[in-house]
Amino acid sequence: MSAQLRLLLIWLGALLLGGGWAVTHINLRTDLSLFLPHGTAPEQRLFLEEMNQGPASRLLLLGIGGGSPETRVALSQKLAAGLRDSDEFERVENGAPRSFEADPILFEYRYLLQDPGKSDPFSVQALRSALEQRLSELRAPFPNPFQSQLSADPTGAFSSWLMGNLAQDTLHKPLGVWTTRDEKQALLVVLTRAGGLDLDQQALALQGIHSTFDRLNPDRIHSLVVSGPGVFAVSSRVVIQYESQLLSLIASLAIALMLWLAYRYPPYLLYAVLPLATALLSASLVCYFIFGELHGIAMAFGITLLGVTIDYPIHLFSHLRSQAHAKADMLAIWPTLRLGVITTCVSYLVLISSEFSGLQQLGTFTLTGLAAAAAVSRVLLPRLFPEPFASPEPRGLAVLRGFMQRRRWPAWVTLGLGLISLILIFRPGAVLWQDDIASLSPLPKQLLQQDRTLRAALGRAEPNHFLVLHGVDVETLLQTSGRLRERLSAAPDDRFAKLDLPSDHLPSQARQRRLQQQLPDRPTLEDHLKQAMRDLPFRENAFTPFIEAVGKSRTLPPLSYPKALKTGLKDRLQSSIRINSDGARALVPLQGAQDPVRLVEFINQTLPEIRYLNLRQETSGLVGDFREKVLKRVTLGGLFMLLLLWYGLRSLQRALLTLLPIAVAILITVATLLSIGESLNLFHLISLMLVLGIGLDYSLFFNRRDHDPEQLRTLHALTICAISTCGVFAILASSSIPVLSAIGMTVAIGVGLSYFSTYALSRGWTGSADR
Repeated sequence: MSAQLRLLLIWLGALLLGGGWAVTHINLRTDLSLFLPHGTAPEQRLFLEEMNQGPASRLLLLGIGGGSPETRVALSQKLAAGLRDSDEFERVENGAPRSFEADPILFEYRYLLQDPGKSDPFSVQALRSALEQRLSELRAPFPNPFQSQLSADPTGAFSSWLMGNLAQDTLHKPLGVWTTRDEKQALLVVLTRAGGLDLDQQALALQGIHSTFDRLNPDRIHSLVVSGPGVFAVSSRVVIQYESQLLSLIASLAIALMLWLAYRYPPYLLYAVLPLATALLSASLVCYFIFGELHGIAMAFGITLLGVTIDYPIHLFSHLRSQAHAKADMLAIWPTLRLGVITTCVSYLVLISSEFSGLQQLGTFTLTGLAAAAAVSRVLLPRLFPEPFASPEPRGLAVLRGFMQRRRWPAWVTLGLGLISLILIFRPGAVLWQDDIASLSPLPKQLLQQDRTLRAALGRAEPNHFLVLHGVDVETLLQTSGRLRERLSAAPDDRFAKLDLPSDHLPSQARQRRLQQQLPDRPTLEDHLKQAMRDLPFRENAFTPFIEAVGKSRTLPPLSYPKALKTGLKDRLQSSIRINSDGARALVPLQGAQDPVRLVEFINQTLPEIRYLNLRQETSGLVGDFREKVLKRVTLGGLFMLLLLWYGLRSLQRALLTLLPIAVAILITVATLLSIGESLNLFHLISLMLVLGIGLDYSLFFNRRDHDPEQLRTLHALTICAISTCGVFAILASSSIPVLSAIGMTVAIGVGLSYFSTYALSRGWTGSADR
């Protein structure tokens, strides 16, 4: 067995062993919170918490279609009951009354929870009216669900409060459960326990919903539609995985075809894969041991960015000379290749210095992979070739020789295009950056429209406008909420009346004490009740439990927030109140207000401590702040890169001339993207960093002061690199996923322009064979 074959088998064996260990020990994380920047303002932090664990991110909307209205209602009830038995869900509602009737704590506190309004509910007139209403309900042909509570609550305080908290009057319930207005779908609302960005748990929850529905619908008469943030996130992951695998396969076949056409030597296909496989394994292991995990997105994007490592063996293949030693050929190009690798790695230090783990992993993954691929290309790859090695003549050299001997592209034309691009980019009115996250949604329009339809039917449209209430604790927060309700009640019209405040469900303890003081004493209540019962067919002592309950309410300790969380109020309170180290906050959506602008103006005049939150603006501000930080780091990285080039090339002028073609190419790339309607986002920025790294490699090699044969082989290597890279990323640009499409389009355009720009400008001042 030859030394080359033995090395090849050892290398492949090490990759297989390392890959096997990685597959069995490294679990890919899919929690998207790692890729969210940390907010600096309180509103931004609150927004990020909502995105990860807030009820809005955990809400799923279900629609049951098919069959008859009666069978849909029956299936809705069975599905709700089945999902409530699952540990995956915190709350399941379909509009059927069930939750508060048997809650003894809420029933006990009924007179401290209900706002008596402007009239006294215990006056003779109010008691008389209530008793007549109860008598009417008893005579009705339909049973009253609160009939058992009549003797303890003749005023209907609990039933009135309950109906107000359920707020079911706005939803269509012809047969006792929620349906659409056309009654073609039964509707349910489900709240998962897992956060909206925990994709694995969201996928399990969705699987549980569909499996329960299939079990209850064996004849397949009915259909089920599920929508919500969890559905979107899981669907996005499936689409990304599918397209990434498909496009990676196509790209791999394209590179293999390119290598075959360029060299017609089958072993080169294997030799080109070895550095890439080593890079992927090394990057995965390093990320795992540093971070204790590996994020799937970091790996997916890292694999894309590591596509540059295929250039390293291509440089060696094109520079191999007949009857020469591969080690000597690699040694000849290594100083230039090494400088290119180092400066490219510097550009990814920007990501490692980022504020959050997702981009830190992406930067670490890419930097480690580039270093590993370069190291094995330098040390191991040349040892796979026999000594001496009769290398096949690279195909296309004659064509490239003719290309080099033609009249060169004037340098001033390239510089002129760069100047025009600079003017276009910074022209007045030009929109350079896109900070709207929604523009990156990979979801099909049909799925988004389906979600809007279900939300409209359930009255749960996603609001962009919120009020933020703050308190040092929950009690202070509820007092602020109560003052806001008083201001809104005193407003000249009722356009703000539907605003859902936390104090509407749990009054502050101070408010409950005031309500206690308004309760009548026993003699007064007995006297009023006796007068109200005159001539009514009720027994004299029928309402003794009511008198005792009011008396007990006068001495009850107020219902606290922790105790309220043990009742049916838990879901409603936790959906709006957030408690952290800064105190307590409540997010109040303005979707119930008819005029949000007027409401904000009204509140600013009366309660300036309540803040207004525009979700879209906060999202854009969050992304914009992060982009500004990344741009600053990119600038510092560029300066550090210049210093490295200055040191490596031993000349500041040569360093600047090496960077200039890449800067021109990036300017033209950005202008091209803007001209076709693309506004830049964070993924474009990361892609431009990759263009910088690849283009710098081209510029360094084009500016080597070699003799004519070496220049020809350098041009061959860089041409194959450029064609393969542009081809791979052009394939990625065809993706339906905006993120992948943005990366693919940017890199394909940028690398192509970098190739022509570096060739044109380097020919202008380094000399060439045709001189």
